[in-house]
Amino acid sequence: MSLFKKLFGAEGAAATANAGTATSQPAAVSSGLIEFGRFTDINKNQKQLDAWKASNDQFKAKNYVDAFEQFLIYIGDDDIQNVKYTRTPDAVEFEIIQGSKVIRGRGDANKFSAEANIVIMDEPSIPVMRKLMSINYALRYSKFALKDNTLCMKFSSHAIDASPGKLYDALKELARKADQQDDLLIQEFSNLKEIDTDSIIELPENIKNAKYDYLMRLIKETKEEIGKHDPAFMSGGIAFLLLNLTYEIDYLITPQGGLTDSLEKIQQMFFAQNNKSTQERNTDILAEYDKILNTPKEKIMEGIYEVNATFAIANPASHKSVMDMMFKEREKVGWYRDNNYPQMVEAIYSYMISYAFFNYGMVFPVSRILNIGMAVLHPDYYEACGSKPRLNNNGTLDNAAITAEINAIVAEARKTYPNIAFNTATLNFTSIALFIDSLILELDRINLSK
Repeated sequence: MSLFKKLFGAEGAAATANAGTATSQPAAVSSGLIEFGRFTDINKNQKQLDAWKASNDQFKAKNYVDAFEQFLIYIGDDDIQNVKYTRTPDAVEFEIIQGSKVIRGRGDANKFSAEANIVIMDEPSIPVMRKLMSINYALRYSKFALKDNTLCMKFSSHAIDASPGKLYDALKELARKADQQDDLLIQEFSNLKEIDTDSIIELPENIKNAKYDYLMRLIKETKEEIGKHDPAFMSGGIAFLLLNLTYEIDYLITPQGGLTDSLEKIQQMFFAQNNKSTQERNTDILAEYDKILNTPKEKIMEGIYEVNATFAIANPASHKSVMDMMFKEREKVGWYRDNNYPQMVEAIYSYMISYAFFNYGMVFPVSRILNIGMAVLHPDYYEACGSKPRLNNNGTLDNAAITAEINAIVAEARKTYPNIAFNTATLNFTSIALFIDSLILELDRINLSK
């Protein structure tokens, strides 16, 4: 279950009331193992899938308001209460939550429109407007606009052109960009003010502090490990350590705003198509992490909060594509294992999981089973956030607890995937690395057919 729901229950997590949404991710059934990470919209149930078909059918029949209503049912999720709408005979009005932003709009027989308030700008600012104009060039459907003293993002379309597919792509672009830019603009331009942030879910101070402390710990421990190795000879292994750090932070801390932007920048730096060597990229990335270490705590804490979302950052992925990635990276373990670099071996296995969470939208039984791997890798952090049971006691894995967690996940998933099975007898609890390796091997055999 999510951290917020674990702490306060599903009732406390509900921000709005909705008419006709459907749950996309069932509640966790384990004894209390927390799940971290960002929202994924891949887990649609039958009601949502039926709504998508109905939306397309109604659109083809030119019943546009009915089509818009069914579309809102499709993207809605009862579990997080992310969509609210009101239907009249002639129109549908709605609110959609995406992180710290709320997208409001209306659809009728002639037009569909949506808008999100970003920040307040009391005085005109040429640097701000220049920045937003440059971003506008990269947008396909939406645009930044100035309404009185409020910077906003807008999308509109004639109803005849507002197909469900177009609405999904357009609202996803608007929602994700609006949610990203409000924090970044506030940080970059001191003359801007926050607006419309009621959807933010504040975390208790002890949880926020646990996240901040573990963020600092992860960076410092990774730098300490890197310091033990020759930067040229071990550039490949150091790259694994740094990329794994990036993806671990995103999954475990799930920061918002500036820190999220830094993580995306680090990933882009490593995979950029330029002439820099791996060692040079590592040096640049380490410099970025030094900036994070030197950022005042209060600035980082501003970006540590919980949010609900409608559109995922990671695109939905097939199980095969996830496993293909893992088996490709698994081939790189051998040299580090044979040459006695246990920290590098563990980092590569951790990287396989953390990379998957960062880049792939995975169906819930797979993501929850991989979350067990993260709990094994980071037992102190999970425990500090209130997670139970502790699956790793100073390097000794609790095979009974791990087996029980997996069996509970599989039992719940069988309602959606009737042929699912996971043979826990194949798992190797000798070490963290061997456990994750055996977990991946068995996960590759899982049957997700419906």
